[in-house]
Amino acid sequence: MQQDAYDFALFEDRSAASAMQRKRVPELRAEKGGKTKSSKMKKNAVSVWIVVMVAVLISLTILLVQSKATLTELNTQVRQAQRQITDAKSEYNYLNSELGKRTEMSRIEDIAKQLGLMKVNDSQITYVRLEENSVITGAENEVSRLAELFQSGLLSVMETLDP
Repeated sequence: MQQDAYDFALFEDRSAASAMQRKRVPELRAEKGGKTKSSKMKKNAVSVWIVVMVAVLISLTILLVQSKATLTELNTQVRQAQRQITDAKSEYNYLNSELGKRTEMSRIEDIAKQLGLMKVNDSQITYVRLEENSVITGAENEVSRLAELFQSGLLSVMETLDP
């Protein structure tokens, strides 16, 4: 058994040992067509894979941006529709209150008085009774009878004048 302390080979010239190792390694030479077809195919497959992945990432990015833009546009349309609904509700409330003001009975009575109208009295009511002869009877007073006579006379004169 040899001890490392007395191993003189450790202290020999290292440059000579490296020269010997260089002599043992055979020389390499480059030959024409150094890469094989399978390595070219692998390189092409990797290139195609990278192009496909980049195209997929670009497509996903475009779709994401488009969906965000569509979402923003739809949100804007929703806000506009809500604003229109609010405006329509306020207009409805305003018109409903105006209708209430204009249809109050006291206001209608005031306008009727301004126009010279008055409440209906019993002499102005005409009842219609349908019998076999379909006779119309009205209020029995002198003025209405005279008006009926005048009307019938006027109609008969008109019929005789009409050729």
